[in-house]
Amino acid sequence: MHDRLGKHIDIAANDGEGHRHAWRKIVVRCVLITIITAIVVAGGFLLKNDIPEISAWIQAQGKWAPIIFIAIFAIGSCFLIPADIFVFVAGAIFGLWWGYLYVAIAEMIAMLLQFFLARYVFKDRVEGFMQRHPKFNAIDKAVSKQGLKIAFLLRLGPVPLGPLSYILGVSRISMKNYLIASPGVLPSLFAVVYYGVLAAHLTKLASGLEHHSPAHYISMVGGAIVAVITTVYITHVARKALKDADAL
Repeated sequence: MHDRLGKHIDIAANDGEGHRHAWRKIVVRCVLITIITAIVVAGGFLLKNDIPEISAWIQAQGKWAPIIFIAIFAIGSCFLIPADIFVFVAGAIFGLWWGYLYVAIAEMIAMLLQFFLARYVFKDRVEGFMQRHPKFNAIDKAVSKQGLKIAFLLRLGPVPLGPLSYILGVSRISMKNYLIASPGVLPSLFAVVYYGVLAAHLTKLASGLEHHSPAHYISMVGGAIVAVITTVYITHVARKALKDADAL
């Protein structure tokens, strides 16, 4: 876990290189989501005869489907499995608004679990990791002075969610400010849920299970582009504010 923690945050903590890496990370993220979408669509086309059965099975789970999903998401996040995987799947399976709701609940639970794990279970190990990476002291110092503001800006996207939760967990931020800052993750989560919804629509289109006007699909793709631009802009603004506060 510590190796993955360092891989994600060490680069983000570096000023010039981290800025370039942030843009590369956004581009890579968009490319990966596009590839995943293409794979989902191709898989859906191959399984087009089974899609109605799969949908029926999900619906048959009733209230347990979202509960199972939320539990898997929260536990997986504690092991630093990238949140985007779960968020994308939520959009594809549950749709935009229900998927977003379940993702938001799961992420909040995951962040709470990570806070307690970092502060009361892995505290010594995470602190030892931070001591070997002095650049992280900037985050700790900034949090000690402007805890709520800095934590919220960090949640907007400059640092991956899972590793950030562990770093904040051993910082001097109060649990109250940690929780208040947590909704900063919501904009980026919405964007990825939307990508999952788009993948589901394209899958049904490729499988012949859904027929809408070209304008419908053009508007959906346009929405995905807007989501990318919005995510890039929010991340850029957050990084600039953090740089001014000497937190990155």
